[in-house]
Amino acid sequence: MRYRVLPACLALFAAACLVPAGLCAQQAAPAKKLLSHEKRIADLEKEVEGLQKEVAFLKMAPVPEQVVLCGRTIHLSDEEAREAFEREFYNFLDNRGLLTVLVKRYGKFLNVVSGEIDRMAMPPDLIYLPIAESYLNPRAVSRANAGGLWQFIKDTGKREGLFINDSIDERYSVKRSTRSALGYLSRLQSEFGDWLVAMAAYNTGEVRVREAIQNQNTRDFFEMFLPEETERYVYRIAALKEILSHPSKYGLPVHKADYYKPYSVAEITIEVERETPTAFLAAAMELPYRTFRQYNLHIRKYKLPRGTYHIYVPVEKKEAFLKRIGAGQGTDISIGKEEP
Repeated sequence: MRYRVLPACLALFAAACLVPAGLCAQQAAPAKKLLSHEKRIADLEKEVEGLQKEVAFLKMAPVPEQVVLCGRTIHLSDEEAREAFEREFYNFLDNRGLLTVLVKRYGKFLNVVSGEIDRMAMPPDLIYLPIAESYLNPRAVSRANAGGLWQFIKDTGKREGLFINDSIDERYSVKRSTRSALGYLSRLQSEFGDWLVAMAAYNTGEVRVREAIQNQNTRDFFEMFLPEETERYVYRIAALKEILSHPSKYGLPVHKADYYKPYSVAEITIEVERETPTAFLAAAMELPYRTFRQYNLHIRKYKLPRGTYHIYVPVEKKEAFLKRIGAGQGTDISIGKEEP
């Protein structure tokens, strides 16, 4: 594409230049036709301006000399590392629309994900892992049926403490899946002693990484031979960090005012005494059902059986919700404690 842009610019300028010559040959051209030609020239000039902007975007800033990810330096002077990084880096830069959405979603989920990372005293760069996993889409489902922001498969999710049954699937809970994913990553780092290897194990499974270490006599990510997708995965996270940390540098001048509305919720425990329609909870929050479900993606059915549940209420709706559902209000739901 980038090689067709400049010829297109020249063709458009040539067309603009030919228009006046044609007008000279038609000495008796009516004023209406003249105005039509002038409008065409103005349209061509706008198209040229757009193409010039595209050319400017394609003159991308060079790849940095190094990228630091979770304290590990990736030296891009190394040919293999540079090729692996550039593969992911330029793939992303070739999709400016996707990157624009990712910058805006980054702002949307930054507080909740970074808050959990800070609370657990883990590297801030881990926020780029769910971007690589799901593009920060809490509803994402992979071909392998991994789900949610952090793309847990069911067995791993259950093992990491997420509650999953026919009615509830906490892989789709932004807060709870984030806590479980970070706990899992922390254990992987404790075992392997390296955040890049921990990321690799998150992608391909710790069993395969243990086998690689045992048979390859190394724990250094850059010396390990791993599945291609796993190697790409780590470099993909590094590329995302580089681009999203410097959006203007890479042609993405997205202002904070353009970020999507921050995900800000209160997590509340409720006790359901008898089967209750989830539409009742939506009404108590004064939310359209679609909005209620977007905040509570982990709820998978229209009715909740008797039991204890964690639900998410927009912070601006919390007090009104508690008043409507609070104990003694004549409902079959009582309020438990509010989670941090």
